[in-house]
Amino acid sequence: MYPHMNVDSSVNYWLAAGAPSSKVVLGIATYGRTWKLDSDSEISGVPPLHANEAGEAGPYTKTEGILSYPEICAKLINPNHQKGMRPHLRKVTDPSKRFGTYAFRLPDDSGEGGLWVSYEDPDTVGQKAQYAKSKALGGVSIVDLSMDDFRGLCTGDKYPILRAAKYRL
Repeated sequence: MYPHMNVDSSVNYWLAAGAPSSKVVLGIATYGRTWKLDSDSEISGVPPLHANEAGEAGPYTKTEGILSYPEICAKLINPNHQKGMRPHLRKVTDPSKRFGTYAFRLPDDSGEGGLWVSYEDPDTVGQKAQYAKSKALGGVSIVDLSMDDFRGLCTGDKYPILRAAKYRL
């Protein structure tokens, strides 16, 4: 779809332009970008999808189109949640590593709209940190540390995004 809109392409651009690898820092977000899905979205949830506006604001971020990592975790389907309860999202891990981790909920007749969120989880963060190390980059930058899970609500570990980057560098 957009072959040059990814981390590898961006890093290679700067390196080919003469930037020393030690001066290139890879940014890793602790928040997800969200979009409201419309009725034309495919049932699979696989991109590309039809979205008509920014997704709902989270209780902490209070900004449409952005959810912090803990806000995303709270919306994911897991065994501790009762089945059928909304507004849970179905997480999709991408073995091709083309789309990264994302989660979605299709629109339905219940009045709860569809939602798609693209975000980093500890696995993808670890992969990006390992990538930065393999390219001898200057490091990684965690953007925005306050949106990491500083209470340990998602996995029981505090700061899972920061930890995943730290342990792979």
